[in-house]
Amino acid sequence: MKKSLKSTSQTSAQIITKTFVRLFFMFVLLMGIIVSGVVALTSLQIRESEGASLLASVQEAAENGNINWKEFRLENHDEKGHAETFYRVTRPSGVQDKSHGTAAFLKERRQWGNFSFSGDDIFWYTSSVASKSGIKVELWLNINLVIKAMMRAVLLIGLVVILLFFIARLMIRKASDAISKPLVDLTQVANQAEIKEFPVVETPKEVAQLSQSFNHLLQRLNRKIKKEQQFVSDASHELRTPVAAIRGHVTLLKRRWHDHPEIVDDSLAYIDEESMRMKHLIEELLDLSRESQLPSQKTSFKLTEFTDRLVSEIQPAFAQKITVEASSEVMVNTDQTALHHILLSLLENAGKYSPKESAIKVLITTHQQEIDLSVADEGSGIADSEKENIFERFYRIDKSRSSRIPGTGLGLAIARQYATRISAELFVSDNLPKGSIFHLVFKRD
Repeated sequence: MKKSLKSTSQTSAQIITKTFVRLFFMFVLLMGIIVSGVVALTSLQIRESEGASLLASVQEAAENGNINWKEFRLENHDEKGHAETFYRVTRPSGVQDKSHGTAAFLKERRQWGNFSFSGDDIFWYTSSVASKSGIKVELWLNINLVIKAMMRAVLLIGLVVILLFFIARLMIRKASDAISKPLVDLTQVANQAEIKEFPVVETPKEVAQLSQSFNHLLQRLNRKIKKEQQFVSDASHELRTPVAAIRGHVTLLKRRWHDHPEIVDDSLAYIDEESMRMKHLIEELLDLSRESQLPSQKTSFKLTEFTDRLVSEIQPAFAQKITVEASSEVMVNTDQTALHHILLSLLENAGKYSPKESAIKVLITTHQQEIDLSVADEGSGIADSEKENIFERFYRIDKSRSSRIPGTGLGLAIARQYATRISAELFVSDNLPKGSIFHLVFKRD
């Protein structure tokens, strides 16, 4: 299969060259037919005009009663002495009068329509009948000169075409190579073990655009690969810490629990806490991997009522006071499960990074065709340079401070992924004079 594919595949230069050759020969054939036809028709019309003049002369002589064929002999022969015209005059009585050589010509001629063939000569047949006398004059006019003129035209066209063909083929080949070379260079770069950037040429424009598109795609892939590598590294680090702690306490219990039974309860409590942390981390990792595959199920519900119910359910777990403010009741049509995950993640994030004596506000505002569901806290705030990074997986602004705050660093990443699922925008702004506001903006139906 590979061998067959390789043998039938063609380069752009070969395709362009073959297409040009086909079009060139079609054009040449058409032009040859047209030019040859024009030359032959023009020459034949000239000969017919000469024949009409000769017919008129013979007709006049026949009506006068005497035809001197010697008068027509010199003008009716070519330079080699071959007869160019033959005449036959038929009177109403049936008596025929023929020019010199006509009888022999009529015996050996081969008739095909208006054409007659005698040896290597070709003749055009025409006739005329006088209306008064009834005398019929027939003329066989030699058209060898017409054929020769047409053959010379065809030969000349053929020589010019051959010359132009080789010149044009070289030019087409050069142009097609210039077009295909950037594509060949791109292929060679693509086959390299490590690709940093594709070369961008000025011409042709399509290849330049293709190279730029490849470079943009390569940059996005490299960024994605780096993010995935960083994700794997962060996930390994987050899992390694509780595993190492659990292994340490297991080793401690194996060595000293007989002599110091009082350490068993503390170690088991720590192992339980770390295992729950691992369980929570694994569940969040699974949410990240499975969320895009879950179908979105939209339902219509009251946003204020939904928010009040969620806040009342989680308020006992928070030290801060959570309040809900809404200018009016708002109906929304979206995925209720996704919205629950987003709002819960934003509230948990506000509870972790806000002082216990502060307040957390959930605000619901409408702007024409948009709904802004925001969570405002009174924490330390987020620098402008960090506002987009906080939605990355495992990202922590202050590593030393964040290590003392429970969590995996995946909450906001999962929240943004859910926001994308429901076609909403999730971003953060400053809560002046202190704190941050996380906005979830989506269109209202």
